[in-house]
Amino acid sequence: MGRRRHHWLILLGAVTLGSMATMPGCGCGSDDGQNPANTGGAGGVGGDGSGGEGGGLFPVGPGGGNTPQVECTEPCEQGNICSHGTCVPLTPCTNDNDCSNDTYCVAAEGCLPWEGAMPSNDDQCINVIAPGIFSPKMKCEFSAAPDGDAFPGHVDVQGTPIVVNFNVPADSGPPSIAATFTATVNNGYTEDLGVIRVLRGTNCTLEANLGGTDLDGDGTIDWIVSSASLAAGDLDGDGSAEIVAYGADGSMLAFTRKAGNWQLLWKSPYPGGVNWTPCNTANRRCTYGWSGPAIHDLDDDGIPEVLREGAVFSATGAFITGNPPGYLNYSQGMFPIVANLDDDPAIETTNGDFIWEWTPTGWVMESYFPGANPAVPGHVALADFGAYGGAGIPANSPEIVVVRSVSGSHTVTVYARDGVYAQPPTAVPGAGGGGPPTISDFDGDGLPEVAVAGQAYYTIYDIDCGPNPRPNGTCSAGPCDFAPGGVCPTNGYIAWSRQTQDISSNVTGSSVFDFEADGVSEVVYGDECFTRVYNGQTGDVLFSQYRSSCTWNENPIIADVDGNFRADLVVPSNKACSQGGAGVACNMLDANGVDVQFPGLRCEQSTDCVSGVCDNGLCRCTADGQCCGAMNDAACLAEGYRCAPPPAGTPGSGNTCRAAHPTGVSGIRVYSDANDKWVRSRTIWNQHAYAVTHVNEDGTIPRTSQWVQNWTVPALNNFRQNVPGNQNGTATGDATAGASISVSCGGTGATMRAPICNRGADSIGTGLSVGFYAGGTNVCATATSKALAPGECETVSCVWATAPTSQGAAVDVTVIPNDDGAYAECKPGNNEGLLRGVFCTPPQ
Repeated sequence: MGRRRHHWLILLGAVTLGSMATMPGCGCGSDDGQNPANTGGAGGVGGDGSGGEGGGLFPVGPGGGNTPQVECTEPCEQGNICSHGTCVPLTPCTNDNDCSNDTYCVAAEGCLPWEGAMPSNDDQCINVIAPGIFSPKMKCEFSAAPDGDAFPGHVDVQGTPIVVNFNVPADSGPPSIAATFTATVNNGYTEDLGVIRVLRGTNCTLEANLGGTDLDGDGTIDWIVSSASLAAGDLDGDGSAEIVAYGADGSMLAFTRKAGNWQLLWKSPYPGGVNWTPCNTANRRCTYGWSGPAIHDLDDDGIPEVLREGAVFSATGAFITGNPPGYLNYSQGMFPIVANLDDDPAIETTNGDFIWEWTPTGWVMESYFPGANPAVPGHVALADFGAYGGAGIPANSPEIVVVRSVSGSHTVTVYARDGVYAQPPTAVPGAGGGGPPTISDFDGDGLPEVAVAGQAYYTIYDIDCGPNPRPNGTCSAGPCDFAPGGVCPTNGYIAWSRQTQDISSNVTGSSVFDFEADGVSEVVYGDECFTRVYNGQTGDVLFSQYRSSCTWNENPIIADVDGNFRADLVVPSNKACSQGGAGVACNMLDANGVDVQFPGLRCEQSTDCVSGVCDNGLCRCTADGQCCGAMNDAACLAEGYRCAPPPAGTPGSGNTCRAAHPTGVSGIRVYSDANDKWVRSRTIWNQHAYAVTHVNEDGTIPRTSQWVQNWTVPALNNFRQNVPGNQNGTATGDATAGASISVSCGGTGATMRAPICNRGADSIGTGLSVGFYAGGTNVCATATSKALAPGECETVSCVWATAPTSQGAAVDVTVIPNDDGAYAECKPGNNEGLLRGVFCTPPQ
């Protein structure tokens, strides 16, 4: 943002606000009916009065006030054009950045009005991204209960959050983040005392608490299983998603938001005869309580069902069936994995042991899996890895990734649907473990790979690193920290493996996202001490920020949490297993107390760094205070950065800003890009086993017959990865301001109005900053109140309390949307609009 602000200073210094040629008077004033004397005239005052004269000296179309018009009431004189009903000079140009007053460049003619143009926006407006300059900043966090909250101690998050827009329609408000929070009891962590907190995505403030009270009138408090992740989807057909959770008493709970208020939709009591049980109130633990529900329309009737592992409930909470025949559990529970795995229209589920098909009478086991190769339950993910399997299996059929532990052997296996190995069982490095797998194209070769977190290493498994690479497949061959010399084993199916710390559970999950739209997915993983973002191709740590967790199956997620058409990173944390409030003891800190994996904050040029020094792609520093915007040693350390020597062998000279771990962390943190360069993302992540084709962005659940089989679409051949909400994640908006003469005068000063437009290829979120400047000085500021779709405008207003009080003292005012540079638009040079000759004579 520093470079962008510097750009504006240059721009304002180079263009004098009054430098535009004075337009010959063609008096077309307007009036709000309260000041008959303010009629305008040849060269006279335009605008609308409100008890006192005021206005600007450009002619304006009919209506005045808060509704600028497209056409001027009288034709503009030669050498002028009409911008939003106001005549302004026609200026020469070489590109759109030379234009102002909501115009675009036609080199042979000059800057012409966007309004009336077809189309009225630039579909080629692109968010230019420099891959590798990964600069997250914390947008907001929820780490302490607000004053008066009924659950002041509930600050720990053990499960994966979800992001959903619960508003109807969705554009009437921002998305929300929901997660289950819990508290410690007698210095021990709990899993059976959870409360769902719904947080506003824009600022992490509390919107609602769900659970923790007697919901059904039976005299017993209904707590939520805090170690289980949530799921969300529209169950009752009202166009808004509900939240489904595990109840600590073994029940299933669904919550709904009606007329802005949250309430219980239904409670389905513990059915008995299933392999989960109510939580143990003696030790506060919940058997099979680390998984979470999923929502799918199993029978394709337009009404979704709720799954708890293999058990199925109706959208109204009725218990339909228990787990499939022969179903075995794994570890502390498994997430339901549902897809159409074969050639018939019915839907299947799998736990990595068998495959079952949904029928009108319940689950029926398929005979084709596991074939000749033995299988046992494990964590599962699905994608198309290539043409594997025996005769009769279509080439574009999905493969099944299974992460399992059997008799101390921890492996990752990729099966064709008939059980033929695409990747034979491959050991999890180190002491083993292995959580829910993530699938993406990590190396940019167009083929998927598998990511798995174990106890001591985070590893990318790649079939192309085995003895039989796929056609056009590549093995990135990054470092393997577990191997001698850091060199990955030849033909070992591993692309790279980096040291981590997950001693407590060693079964955490992870997420992936192509933040920079360069075709290489970034990996987001949180262990016990740090959330790290890795380059998917090389394993380089691009970012590290301290967190703490005793670790369950949770993982960070990526979604647009505030509706600003940019991706955000959501990270859960807890102080369970805490060492005096610091979280789990961290064993990956060097002598300076910083993360050994992270070389430091990255940069492209010196203005990217607080210190003003960028050397070999890393910001250099001499003090902690040069590592954060606060420029204070204590503040930067609290933010998690310390100025320290980089790892041995790092190119360049000087200390770098590295990741420290000053304390334990609880709650939810949201990160966005400091330079607003991340691509857009969907505004939803509705469950742990997330696939973009299984839920619409508004939270409604599509019929299974309408599912796009995501493994058949190259850009969607992944699992637990979010994607842009449109076809081009790099598309961005372009903010402009139209010319205006809409000024009214009252006791508080001159109210100035101007149209703010989006002439780019993607929407601009609510809250775009708009400044009104006179003589280079900001005289008042406001922001847009809604999202602007491409080609859409909104009239904004703000009051200049000390405006000139006579026409003779009138001054020009320049309107600049995005004046703080917080939004990365494609054409930052074309933002300005003009109000000429603003003054306000206060009412007598």
